Amino acid sequence: MFHKITLIHTVMAKSDLIILIIFAHLDVLFSEDSCGYFQLMEHLKLTDSVRFLQSRPVDDWRKPTQVFIDSTVANIIQLEGTTQSLISLLWLDMKWKNSFISWDPNEFCGMETITIPLDLLWLPDLYIYEIMDDDVSPVVNVLEVKHDGSVKQSKPIRLVSACKLDIFGFPFDTQRCTITFGPYVHTVEQITMVAASNSSVVTQLSRDNFSKRGEWELLHIDVQNLNLSFSGILYSQVKYTITLKRIPIVYVVNLICPAVFLIILDFAGMFISVTGGERLGFKITVVLGFLVLLLILNDQLPNTDVSPILGVFCLLCFALMIISIMGTIGVLYMVEMSSMSSEVPSWMKKWVLKHMAKVLLVKTSHTADAGADENIIGFSNSSVPSTSIQMKKALEKTSRKDSNEAILLKKLLLEILMIRRHLANARLKEESQNDWHMVAYVLDRFICIFYFCSIVISMGVLITVWAIPHI
Repeated sequence: MFHKITLIHTVMAKSDLIILIIFAHLDVLFSEDSCGYFQLMEHLKLTDSVRFLQSRPVDDWRKPTQVFIDSTVANIIQLEGTTQSLISLLWLDMKWKNSFISWDPNEFCGMETITIPLDLLWLPDLYIYEIMDDDVSPVVNVLEVKHDGSVKQSKPIRLVSACKLDIFGFPFDTQRCTITFGPYVHTVEQITMVAASNSSVVTQLSRDNFSKRGEWELLHIDVQNLNLSFSGILYSQVKYTITLKRIPIVYVVNLICPAVFLIILDFAGMFISVTGGERLGFKITVVLGFLVLLLILNDQLPNTDVSPILGVFCLLCFALMIISIMGTIGVLYMVEMSSMSSEVPSWMKKWVLKHMAKVLLVKTSHTADAGADENIIGFSNSSVPSTSIQMKKALEKTSRKDSNEAILLKKLLLEILMIRRHLANARLKEESQNDWHMVAYVLDRFICIFYFCSIVISMGVLITVWAIPHI
């Protein structure tokens, strides 16, 4: 009897041991199965994705969902002036809390994070208010979910956004472009957009990752949390203001330096002799070259209602070149007038040879009256013809009475008067030519000084405008 009881206890002990071993193996098998992503998704019921997509994931509808936005600028691909658009590459991180998802990492082999497809969970209706073109960003269809219900979406964005340009200081200009993130449907009572990083952090991260492959340099990024009021309804927003500075070396080498050289060359052409005719052809050649630069400048400037100071400067220089050409034509006309018998008008003598020459410090030789020297011997130039006629009549009447010597002397006197008249006419013509040359010289000097002063003043204004930062 005692032996049977002992045998029964032994069998029961072995049975308990076998049961413990079986449970231990089952626990090991259960623990191994709980380390997989699919088991976690089954536990979270993510396979039934419809229930997670239907509405905003909150326990209380009166509680808004906070969406944290963090964006950095990786590259400025292009800032198009014609369409006033900014093409940029951004790195966007968006985080929010899903109240329907949570698990204990200890029950799943310490698993704290899982990545799932994008279409399994609810997503905020993120909208970029400055967008101008279709989204051609690289597709990243993955969400990162943590054990506490935090959901994170990270993706690159190739954005074409509107940017109003201020090109007054072109090409030494600084532009400010905004990128605003916010919900399109949900109001501020439903979704609150919050910037995850402040301005200094975003600026530093963007500078560290910024790729300088274009003509723009990143200066600063300002981050603001705003509320947009539309029809009395508030919408939460996060606004990024990107400050960019143009790198002007290309425009300085290819546009500004050639323009300055042509202006200096055109001014140097003012010292070419105007009588030869080479100055006019030289200046027209320079103007044609400058016109080519204006066409290049027009192709590079954006279509805005504000003209850049460089365009105004080039237009002013072009106008001054045209004025100098017109002045050269006027001077050539005056030189041509000097070969004719016409005299310089009295008003031109008064205002040009007297007043303007005095202001310009030009020494002029005023011609004496033509009759001053003629009156020395008692005859004027106009009286020479009548005197000669009278002398001829006197010779005919007194030819019988006077001796041959008297007649010879009278003829000699007549010839002397004719020679004197010829010399007086030659002197008047020479004085008239000298007066026209002097008028042309004074006017040419005035145009040259006016050209030089206008160029210096306009260049001073241009450099001053470029030196003052426009932000």
